[in-house]
Amino acid sequence: MEKTLIMIKPDAIERKLAGTLLSYFEKAGFEIVRLRKGRLSENIATRLYRDTETQLTGMGNKTLESMNSAGFSDEIDRIFGSQEPYEIGKKLVQWTRTFMTSNDVIAMILQTDDAVQKGRDLIGKTDPSKAVKGTIRGDFADDSILNANREGRATRNLVHASDAEGAAIEVKLFEEEFF
Repeated sequence: MEKTLIMIKPDAIERKLAGTLLSYFEKAGFEIVRLRKGRLSENIATRLYRDTETQLTGMGNKTLESMNSAGFSDEIDRIFGSQEPYEIGKKLVQWTRTFMTSNDVIAMILQTDDAVQKGRDLIGKTDPSKAVKGTIRGDFADDSILNANREGRATRNLVHASDAEGAAIEVKLFEEEFF
């Protein structure tokens, strides 16, 4: 059995989707190990949404690519105050941390075989506009990364899921500081 951290984000709480989203995981065979509703501290948000140079530069490069390919290259400086990938990444992480600490979340440690990958597959693509039907984001999300960037805010994509590299770290962080 593998454990993963899944978090129902503030936008899903505000839209009263928590029970519906939780049922997706139960129907998919996940066992709930821990569950708590509460507001993330700034400390947890900073440790969860890391700001390493590699992470920020990667986020910035992806954002530049998507903004340019969508025909919004003329808005990059206005939105981010820079064309530098690292600086863009810093802004994106700041928006995410602000959003994630803005209201309650429901954090869950779930387990099943291959929990990390199964959880990410169930949730769908990070960009809700690209998530397929049958996934949580494909069925319920109503935002896109492009719209969020153009409006200077985090993407409202309902759920956070650990990735393979961060699952053990995130589970430990929440077990020690949130639950």
